[in-house]
Amino acid sequence: MLNLAQRHGLNWSLDQVEQLMNMVGGHPYLVRVALYQIARGETSLTALLQSAPTEAGLYGDHLRRHLWNLEQRPELAKAVKVAIASPDPVRLESVQAFQLHSMGLVHLRGNDVLPRCDLYRRYFGDRLRSR
Repeated sequence: MLNLAQRHGLNWSLDQVEQLMNMVGGHPYLVRVALYQIARGETSLTALLQSAPTEAGLYGDHLRRHLWNLEQRPELAKAVKVAIASPDPVRLESVQAFQLHSMGLVHLRGNDVLPRCDLYRRYFGDRLRSR
């Protein structure tokens, strides 16, 4: 990732790379969008990290699309709430784990799941809280 940042003309430290990777979990599309916007001077890493898990942030459309899909399947929304509420991997029903993994929202760890990244943990933690 450090090499990719350098290819975008960014002179980043390993700490900066880790900050972005923690937020987006290495998701190729999310990394690419971030590096492109930062390299163009549209935003800074600090601003991106602050606004990323909000609908006003760089990933707003991406997050809303996932939220809409979850709202269409209340059992999946409930499963995401369980996954993001725990700091440790959690066991979900097999079908739910498979569907959430297929959507790119969770990583599988054995038969358990954990949110793919801090972006999803923070956004869905806020947006699904009252549902």
